[in-house]
Amino acid sequence: MPAKRLLPMLPSPRRGRMLQSVRQALLSTVDGDVIELAAGDGKSLPYYPYDRLSSLTLVDKKLGKQIHSHDFGAIPVTLLSQAPDPLPFDKCSFDHACLFFTLSAIPEPYRTLAELKRILRPGGRVLFLDYTRPYGPSGLMFDSYTLMRRVVSRGAVNPSRNAVNMLEVAGFRINSICQCGGHYIYGEAEKV
Repeated sequence: MPAKRLLPMLPSPRRGRMLQSVRQALLSTVDGDVIELAAGDGKSLPYYPYDRLSSLTLVDKKLGKQIHSHDFGAIPVTLLSQAPDPLPFDKCSFDHACLFFTLSAIPEPYRTLAELKRILRPGGRVLFLDYTRPYGPSGLMFDSYTLMRRVVSRGAVNPSRNAVNMLEVAGFRINSICQCGGHYIYGEAEKV
């Protein structure tokens, strides 16, 4: 496969700005008690409306330095360095859950979604941004990219997982779905 055909899937400043805009739009709607799974290096931290949050919980096996040094203001923040399941919270503890490139990166997505369903309050929302396999010929290129990512991550990352289908199978209602950049999908689901 020619190198220039793989380049659209590699990170670029333009793609980074697009994903920042998506995170910012999704997070502009959150309030109350919020949990973000696979928070990683804290790319979403600048976009949280801290004045509308009651609490923020960030979960990742390896929380990045930016998270530990970020100024969260006066809201209570919980940092958990652990896998996303099981989660040490009571039932119905959160209003929103944020999953940014989470379902494609965790080993047991259905188990994690069951945990989310347990800890979200009735009507709680899941905001998601993840990979999606494009249709047509570019889907074949994406399959090569997926294989490369799975080899590099030793099988942990699978960009070809269908996030929307997983959310529906786990019992969430999809309220909105958008596709951007050819192989990213984002939207909102709700606990029913």
